[in-house]
Amino acid sequence: MAAGKEEEQRLRSAALQTSDAILRIRHRAEQEILAAKEALEKMTAELALSLSLMRATLESTTDGILVVDQNGHVTDFNERFLQIWQLPREMIVRGARAKLLGVAAAKLKKPDPFLARTKEIYESVPEESFDLIEFIDGRVFERLSRIQLLNGNPVGRVWSYHDVTERNRAEETLRDETRMLELLNKTGTAIAAQLDLQSLVQIVIDSATQLTSAQFGAFFYHITDEKGDALVLYAVSGAPREAFEKFAPATGLLAPTFQGEGPIRSGDILRDPRYSKIGPHDGMPQELQPVNSFLAMPVISSSGETIGGLFFGHPERDVFTERSERLIVGVAAQAAIAIDNARLYQDAQKELIQRKQAEAERERLLISEKEARERAERETRMKDEFLATLSHELRTPLNAILGWASIIRETDKRDEIMEGLEVIERNARSQTQIIEDLLDMSRIVSGNVRLDVQRVDLVAVVKSALESVRPMAGGKEIRLTSVLDPLVGPISGDPARLQQVLWNLLTNA
Repeated sequence: MAAGKEEEQRLRSAALQTSDAILRIRHRAEQEILAAKEALEKMTAELALSLSLMRATLESTTDGILVVDQNGHVTDFNERFLQIWQLPREMIVRGARAKLLGVAAAKLKKPDPFLARTKEIYESVPEESFDLIEFIDGRVFERLSRIQLLNGNPVGRVWSYHDVTERNRAEETLRDETRMLELLNKTGTAIAAQLDLQSLVQIVIDSATQLTSAQFGAFFYHITDEKGDALVLYAVSGAPREAFEKFAPATGLLAPTFQGEGPIRSGDILRDPRYSKIGPHDGMPQELQPVNSFLAMPVISSSGETIGGLFFGHPERDVFTERSERLIVGVAAQAAIAIDNARLYQDAQKELIQRKQAEAERERLLISEKEARERAERETRMKDEFLATLSHELRTPLNAILGWASIIRETDKRDEIMEGLEVIERNARSQTQIIEDLLDMSRIVSGNVRLDVQRVDLVAVVKSALESVRPMAGGKEIRLTSVLDPLVGPISGDPARLQQVLWNLLTNA
């Protein structure tokens, strides 16, 4: 009995110990469960916070974000992405990849390169990619993609779209401004180096038309010719020259420019109330209508003279901006300086030509005066020589006449008297010829003696010369003898001059 109680007591004690152990284990398990629950709740809260932070981060960025898996299916995106592509959320959540790409590509200026590049990225799986996409509405975005890794394994790709529209516009504006400045500088250099007026105005209008993006430009330049008539030299760019053949630049809307009233710019000249009374197309070439955008600028010299006008037109409205006007103001100022320089150069050239002409005229007069003086001196010298010759020749027949007259007076022989009379008659005729030569001043001036060339019996001429000098020789007790060949034939010559030559030879001897 006692043994049974003792066994029961042991069993009860063991049961109590087991129950207590179970309670302790249960309590510990409950504590562990509570701790695990708290840890799970904490992790859940942290995950939720992390997800919230990630979402907040996605939504706070100004870039559009799109996350896709390896198959290209959308796993996440932000509102900015929807705004960029202007797509409803339901299309992104439910839409297939091909459909989304098709809808997106339709919004771009160049859809085919966009689709081809996207396909290439998904097939080649580069770590990152970069390209530019331009929407039809003018927006420009940088598209950047980077591979998404989990535990070192690729699980998808993250796409980001960064708006660079303003930056791109600024860069384009800067490039355009740089181009314009380069063109303006090139224009200034070109017109500064040009001194030919027609070439100068053509360079000005070509460059200005390009600077303003005008469809056509015209430059009218007023000059005054030597007669005082007002003329117009014009240069045209972007339009046929024939369009301005009958153009009246000083009428209608263009008149204020030639009056130097400053620049005129209108986005729609046909509806501009400032010029409704003038008549915008009054005087404009018919071939250039309709002109809606209009820009005009006077060209004023340093002296304040309006020397011309620049005119630009375009059929579209609002083509010319304030910037266009500023550029034309600069071109007009450069053109005015260049035209002043060209006119000064032309005036200097004219003056130089006139000076050269005057110098040439003076030189010609000096040469003429010198030639006249030399000619007068030569004529005087020839006259003196001619007179000296004639004075010598005049003595020849006179001596013969006087000599034979003396012989006739002293002789009563009829033969000698007849011979003497013949010699006197012949020498008198020779004397008459010499006097006629003396009176012929043209021969005195030219230094020439007129010859009466004919067939001459040389023997007779020699005998006549001998007869002319025989009285002189007799007076000096000189005996004359002659040996003449009777077979000598006639010759061509002036018998009187030949007799003078022979007489001079005989008298000198």
